[in-house]
Amino acid sequence: MRLIVNEIESLAHDLRGKLSLCVRNIRGAVDLSLNEDMEVVAASTIKVPIFIEALRQVRDGVLSLDEICAVTPQLRCDGSGVLSHLHDGIEVSVRDLLTLMIIVSDNTATNIMVDRVGMDNVNNTLRSLGYAKTRLQRKMYDWEAIAAGRDNYIVASEAADMLARAARRELLGKKWDEMLLSTMGAQQFTANLGLLLPEGVLANKTGQVNDAVNDCGLVTTPDFCYSIAVFTQGAKSIGEAQVTIGRISKLIYDAALSKSC
Repeated sequence: MRLIVNEIESLAHDLRGKLSLCVRNIRGAVDLSLNEDMEVVAASTIKVPIFIEALRQVRDGVLSLDEICAVTPQLRCDGSGVLSHLHDGIEVSVRDLLTLMIIVSDNTATNIMVDRVGMDNVNNTLRSLGYAKTRLQRKMYDWEAIAAGRDNYIVASEAADMLARAARRELLGKKWDEMLLSTMGAQQFTANLGLLLPEGVLANKTGQVNDAVNDCGLVTTPDFCYSIAVFTQGAKSIGEAQVTIGRISKLIYDAALSKSC
């Protein structure tokens, strides 16, 4: 294990930016961390807590997955996703908004869901689950909020822990945890954590804004399972950050594979 830690520390050093890592063993894998409690800009990984809060509200009867929202021009948001490119007034269910928010990181869907579930409710649920540092303070593409010092933050230890709890069906309950992970399993952007992994083992959510490049997810095989969060900021380039995340992910996967043999 020390050799793996040394390799990860070397990769982090070569990146010349900040890197935080947390791996939580769920079954037959390994536990590992590096700067796991360091706060970083969340970028789109904050969409996982938003999804969790939406599912909590559905579970508690406050929100319906079948509720319909018309996407008007005023609700459109730039950046990733597809809704901003579709016709005005298209009607989308909450279920589909949540799916788009996760699997193609749709910013329009995200902002609609933030309005629907409430920013304070997202943060209150995070606190009730024991997560003190991860926080939602702005909607997507709210550059004025960022300039005013209100950004979204996440830490690797909390991201890895919430996904590990979902894998154990201990976060929101079996039905809702399965919905969370199955949606993440349909992710279209897998080239960070999944860069060097076999197909079909990863459920994840990426995030990238400015020089922050993040990914968190769950890796599951018949022999082992673990959650992982790798967050970077200030790397020499976006591409190098993505490759570094991919190489770290492969080191962890190979370590779990060796342990299971």
